[in-house]
Amino acid sequence: MLVQSSSAFCQSKRPSDNRTENPAGEIYGNVIDSLENIPLGYITIRVFSSKSNELIGGAISEENGHFSITNIPLGSYNLDLSFTGYKTRVIKNVVLSDMYSTLHLKNVLLEPLFLEEVEVTGSGPMISYEIDKKVLHVEDQINTDGQTAIEILENLPSISISSDGTVSLRGSSSFTLLIDGVPTVLDAGDYLASLPASAVKEIEVITNPSAKYDAEGMSGVMNIITKKSNLEGVSLLLSGQTGTFNNHSSDLALSLKRKKFSFDLGGGWRIRNRPNNQIEDRITNYDSTENQLYSEGISNWSRSNWTVNGSCSWTPNNAHLLVLSARIKSNLMRGDNSLEYLNYDNGLLIEQFTAEPNKYIQFMNNSFSMSYQYNFKRNKDHNISFKAIANFSGANQQDTTFNYNIDGSIASGNLYTETGPSNANRFKIDYQLPINGNTFEAGIQSQFGLSGDIGKNYVYNTANHTFEFDSLFSSDVDYVRDIHAAYTMFGGKRENLGYQIGLRAEYTYRTISSTQAIEFTQINRLDWFPSAHFSYNLKRKGQIIVSYSRRIERPRSYYFEPFVTWSSPYLVRSGNPNLQPTYINAFEINYMKPLKRKSFYSLELYARQNNGVIQRLSSVYDEGILITRPENIGASSSFGLEGMIDHKLTDWWQINAGINTYYFSITGTLSNRDYDTESFNYSGRLTNTFNVKKEWIIQLISRYTSASVTAQGESYDNFVQDISIKRSILKKRVSITFQGRNVLNTSRRKSNSQIENVSVSSLSTPLYPQLSLALTVKLNNYQKVFDRQEEMDDF
Repeated sequence: MLVQSSSAFCQSKRPSDNRTENPAGEIYGNVIDSLENIPLGYITIRVFSSKSNELIGGAISEENGHFSITNIPLGSYNLDLSFTGYKTRVIKNVVLSDMYSTLHLKNVLLEPLFLEEVEVTGSGPMISYEIDKKVLHVEDQINTDGQTAIEILENLPSISISSDGTVSLRGSSSFTLLIDGVPTVLDAGDYLASLPASAVKEIEVITNPSAKYDAEGMSGVMNIITKKSNLEGVSLLLSGQTGTFNNHSSDLALSLKRKKFSFDLGGGWRIRNRPNNQIEDRITNYDSTENQLYSEGISNWSRSNWTVNGSCSWTPNNAHLLVLSARIKSNLMRGDNSLEYLNYDNGLLIEQFTAEPNKYIQFMNNSFSMSYQYNFKRNKDHNISFKAIANFSGANQQDTTFNYNIDGSIASGNLYTETGPSNANRFKIDYQLPINGNTFEAGIQSQFGLSGDIGKNYVYNTANHTFEFDSLFSSDVDYVRDIHAAYTMFGGKRENLGYQIGLRAEYTYRTISSTQAIEFTQINRLDWFPSAHFSYNLKRKGQIIVSYSRRIERPRSYYFEPFVTWSSPYLVRSGNPNLQPTYINAFEINYMKPLKRKSFYSLELYARQNNGVIQRLSSVYDEGILITRPENIGASSSFGLEGMIDHKLTDWWQINAGINTYYFSITGTLSNRDYDTESFNYSGRLTNTFNVKKEWIIQLISRYTSASVTAQGESYDNFVQDISIKRSILKKRVSITFQGRNVLNTSRRKSNSQIENVSVSSLSTPLYPQLSLALTVKLNNYQKVFDRQEEMDDF
């Protein structure tokens, strides 16, 4: 169905004395949202021949909605305007002639799709590219019901998820996580593991951010775009999921919108368990003895959380927008292990025991925010905005390690507890001004952070069966970290060339104090972070984007902790008070080309240089005991090529495939030990989506990750196959989804490392089968509005 349009069609007459042998014309204009009357950026506009339906040319609209397609041969054409979440607009029989070679399309309206109309039919790409980002369209996947954001991210070739839930972007777990453009206070992996996928519309992966973004994050920025509601009245969403290994979740959301006001209330509860069979084989060579320590058992890292959030927005007219929001969140993480140990000297069994190293970490987070935007003369391209955010968090951690004799009696034990608050406040002002088709942006920001950790170590007394306090390995630590920033950016477009140049300055003040006799370096540092983005639309098809940015990875507070704590009977960990930040220089060249049937392929070359790389290294702490701590080991480099294709094979079958290949190297020396290493790595993903009639959708997702190197060893390859089957009923208001993860039982996490005279091999295999069933009910076409309050990174 074509939407009703207020577009004005204007054609310019070509003077007869300017004719060339092969004359060409131009189509230009702007695109706006039909409901909110705001400009729409990143809309794909394609020009097809009216006779042959051949793709002649195309463009992507700028952030202000404007587009221009040049060098179009004279003739008759059909225009296709499309973007996920909007009805495709087709303008037929557009004629360019010698007399009228220029066509102006003014205020072309695109109408948003409501949720029931956005059900996957194979018409939209699962992943698309914009001028400075890669976008995963979560709504176009059926394996989201009852899932979390971290499980959806596994479908991006740039993303890898470790067995403990650590998220890595292009091989690095250091990136900035944003929710609707604002930073989070919790660890990225923990936050994504608790965010329901039903709340997510899109996930933007920005590997080379501009100066407008915080400079924090080695691999860039990941921005979670949550669903918005444009519906008047009351809407409701209910969902629930249950699965094997005690995996359950439920979500409820209520939305009320009345012209100038909107109110949203939501809540959720979920339990996630990922049990694994864990095997470790450690060989230690002495002068005349080879010691082997073998362990095997069940390891489970579980998360349970509940969330209540609410927001209220007021828009009296197009000049003012005020948003108030709040959220209360509780997150409990448990690491439960039961391992059998066998200890050999030169092949003879000398010791046999059972160990239970367990973790208990509970976070409580309260977030409150207020944001206000004023549009000058009701022009949304010319505005000033203010945000104020307050976050109050508290943590309670208990790590226990018990070793049992064969008869079940306790042989030894350790207990580590840590408590303390982590509070932060942020104030931010942004300004945007259009200047003759260009855009000037500037802003300032201040963040004030304060946290404290009270760490206590205890040793189990087997005589009186109590834990005794060990003051030598206990300490109170207080952290203060303030960051003040300012940025300026200028961008625009001249014919086929787009440009955006920015500069950001960040001043960091940090102090750390401890009750232990440890000296921490006070930081007073000013850093500069330039960025540059250029795009060029090719004559007929495709677009090239070239970008550069400089970034920083600051060590988080727990990296400095002087505590020595037990992770297992023969492994302890510690922080490093002398850590320095990592500085990153990133370059990228992207090429995207549209194909027929709303398909595309893309290629992306990238290079990344990191100085002062932080990695956790292991060393011998005591006889038979290893200690891990973070260290600045030197520099690392990566050079890679990432490819993507999204293609609709038939009306019922669509594929999306991606591959990421890169060369990775580390060069560095620490304590007279050489850590130089290198490897060639690759990963791939293939998604097949089948639409069976209108009510059934089947999706197969295959993922492969190659072997790679670390500073002290290597990790092995891994292959996973998932399946989802979705059935929609009652006019798509109710859906039932069956999901199977690792259905071929091929997932393995295997690694080897060499630490001085110790070699360690480990293997983690998830328990099988991992199955779930989800039910979702939508009333009044609900599209969930997730909380928009801003949060700070966990410093």
